[in-house]
Amino acid sequence: MSSGNAAATAGAHEPWTVHAALLGAQTGFALFPIFGKLALTTIPALVLAAIRVVAAALLLEGARRIARARELEPADRKAVFLYGFLGVSLNQVLFILGLSLSTAINTTILTATIPIFTLAIAVLLGHEKLSSRTAVGMALATAGALWLLNVHRFDWRSQTMRGNLMLLANALAYSLYLVLSRPILARYDVLTIVSRVFLYGALPILLFTAPIVASFDPRPVTKLSWMSLAAVILFCTVFPYAANSWALARTHASRVAFYVFVQPVIASVLAVAVLGETITARTVVAALLIFAGLAVSLVKGRLSARPFP
Repeated sequence: MSSGNAAATAGAHEPWTVHAALLGAQTGFALFPIFGKLALTTIPALVLAAIRVVAAALLLEGARRIARARELEPADRKAVFLYGFLGVSLNQVLFILGLSLSTAINTTILTATIPIFTLAIAVLLGHEKLSSRTAVGMALATAGALWLLNVHRFDWRSQTMRGNLMLLANALAYSLYLVLSRPILARYDVLTIVSRVFLYGALPILLFTAPIVASFDPRPVTKLSWMSLAAVILFCTVFPYAANSWALARTHASRVAFYVFVQPVIASVLAVAVLGETITARTVVAALLIFAGLAVSLVKGRLSARPFP
């Protein structure tokens, strides 16, 4: 029996552990827009991206060594570098830049398009079949994203518009990572892949941000921003990535889909309470459309029975 099948069997005997891991992961992801916004008050976006990814890569590599997870085979390194570029390099830079320009509420709503993008890519690559349920779900989610973008009044000069577009590009890059990296997770421990994805993904970010990081002056950074950065690394990156990957290796997409709904609820409440953001009618309509699309497409197990990576 493969490690993945064994893990799934073990998880079936302790379902509460899978649910706890998924709930914890989504809570961690939901906290990122909040702590990220607080950190960004005095830390530049690209500096934040570089510190976050490098710190997470070092912590995950340390966890891999402690767990004595196997090394990556040389023949798989090119593929994993691509996964790192999509799932970490593009994902992190676009997400943090988008967050810096948009709102925490918009960020968490647009992040919820990731499962829809994932399903669409899987259909285009022939991994999934396009059903009427899938088509309706994609149409609803697309309508919600377009409504939030306010495309009939497109203005590239709008900071929020640019941020929202970067967040959608981030969702697309991460969805490509999810679909393309599925096969390799059947052959490795989750910690091996996640640690290497972060390690390889950190390299392009460091090259891209090197001039900005080199000129970064930490003296104006407030204590609140440093504490928020630490929370982003530990509670919003290392823990949720590890918990989500552990759970996704033990359950199916139909079970995972429900927990995507938790993230915007937590993030929106905290964005209003902590950051003083306002939930507008446009935001509510967009969220309802996106999550209706997510529910139609995924909740009843439209995705393959194979677990997410």
